[in-house]
Amino acid sequence: MTVFNNLIVTAAAASVWSASSINSGGKAEVGPSTAGSRRAKSNLHLDVLRVPRASELVADRLRSLIVMGKVATGDSLPSEKELVNQLGVSRATLREALRMLETEGLIATRPGPKGGIVVLRPDAANLTRSLALLLQLEETPFEIIFEARRLLEPLCASLAAERATPTEIERLRQQIEIMRQSVGEVSNYVAAQLSFHLTVINAAHNDVLQLYTISVGEIISNQTASVGLTETEQLIGLKAVEGILRAIIGKNGRLAARRTESHLHGFEIILLQKLAVSKT
Repeated sequence: MTVFNNLIVTAAAASVWSASSINSGGKAEVGPSTAGSRRAKSNLHLDVLRVPRASELVADRLRSLIVMGKVATGDSLPSEKELVNQLGVSRATLREALRMLETEGLIATRPGPKGGIVVLRPDAANLTRSLALLLQLEETPFEIIFEARRLLEPLCASLAAERATPTEIERLRQQIEIMRQSVGEVSNYVAAQLSFHLTVINAAHNDVLQLYTISVGEIISNQTASVGLTETEQLIGLKAVEGILRAIIGKNGRLAARRTESHLHGFEIILLQKLAVSKT
């Protein structure tokens, strides 16, 4: 009743105000109601609301529990029947949500009496492959991909000069030796060269840089293998990585970064020329 009474009082007050606004000449004075009608229309623009599907909401709820550590890696989620009852959704909605989480590498559905919905830790390789695939599907120009690599990998090389372990240094030496032995064999050479770059990236010990730089590097390596490198180009690349390794061993981050950038820039020129020729 209180709300209703307030509405009545408001309406009565409005009537009194309207009456008092009439002057002795019988003309109504311009008040808020008439002035408002003369105002310009607002330029306010509202975007269309996107209402999430029920399966997306379920996936968000379960994903949050996993990310926050409420359910540990290797543990099982409740059964489908229990989840349906707890969440108040249909089995079809739940299964669609579980497919999303499985695609993200957060869970695996295992059949059998000892199976169920098991929580997993996402694999970095899956994430880098997804990013690489996304860049390819978006048809990202190679110039942009090269630019990103040229910005990211020298930073990794600089950090590697500070953080590389003796084991990683030894691995870099071995990969250079494989490159040396593989000169003339394009596929083996490119694979060894990619391994060298991946080890430098990993030696930076920065997970975020690692995810992005590896994704970009894999796209470029795939293209390199498809167009090939001459023996002269392979020897130039070999000399470049030897210089990068010496800078890392000497713990000279600036030199490692500068040599990496120079190596990548020269490599970009060669590969872009080859790609241009292959399209003609």
